Amino acid sequence: MEKVTSDLDFFLPFRRHAPSLANARRKIYADVDRLTSSTGIGLFNVLAFRGVFFGSPFAKSDRFRWFDRFEDWKRFTIDEKKEATKDNRTEEKYYVRRNCYGRSQKERNTKLLKGYWEQRDLWNKIFNQPTQPTVEEVYTWLTASDLGMTRFRNIGALSALLICGDLIEAGVVAMPSAMEFGELIYKVGKGAKDGMVMFDLVKKNADKEEICKAFISLDLALQRELTDVEKEAMGYNIIMLEHTLCKIKRLTSRGIPKDTIFSDIS
Repeated sequence: MEKVTSDLDFFLPFRRHAPSLANARRKIYADVDRLTSSTGIGLFNVLAFRGVFFGSPFAKSDRFRWFDRFEDWKRFTIDEKKEATKDNRTEEKYYVRRNCYGRSQKERNTKLLKGYWEQRDLWNKIFNQPTQPTVEEVYTWLTASDLGMTRFRNIGALSALLICGDLIEAGVVAMPSAMEFGELIYKVGKGAKDGMVMFDLVKKNADKEEICKAFISLDLALQRELTDVEKEAMGYNIIMLEHTLCKIKRLTSRGIPKDTIFSDIS
């Protein structure tokens, strides 16, 4: 628990309550009509949040906000300069935490924002339809390559999965079944899969069917064991479950024994 509270964005299993996402849920994801408007500004703000701002002092502060125009962002940096540079901090460190997802991301910087702005209309070229897109469609689109390069700079498999989770909880993307999300966990092959291996739910070389079966079984068990009050408090759904598997695996990778984690929980 001490480790979790030392960095809530990095370790907290209950994704909605981590400070950066809690801010984004209020400032970016709360208004679905604005988020999915034909201007494409919603996509810009989503990419800016996950590709640049997440985990930074700015993202966790009450100053975090939605930007309607790229000029708004440039003007904001001028008005915010005093706050950004206080305590001998550089402006970039106010807006960017390069190791917010673990390893330091060399490409993570505010210069990415201009490119995201220029790509803002791409969402509506594909997903501007009456029906909600599936999580598989959105994930595949986010991680696609254009001319041998990732479509959106600094948005890789992990960031794409996180964006999918954000859009699902915002109601933009249809809530997948446990089977569908299990298939995506297998495809991504990162923390959630490692978490299931750690719990001995699957073997390290488990195939897609085994991963899906284990994820479905774990969800059914938690749906049965948790009370409605507990589910509401933690924001439980299969998106949170995938997130939690990643976080518990992350804690063990930081030298905290599994037995210690479980003794704290119990």
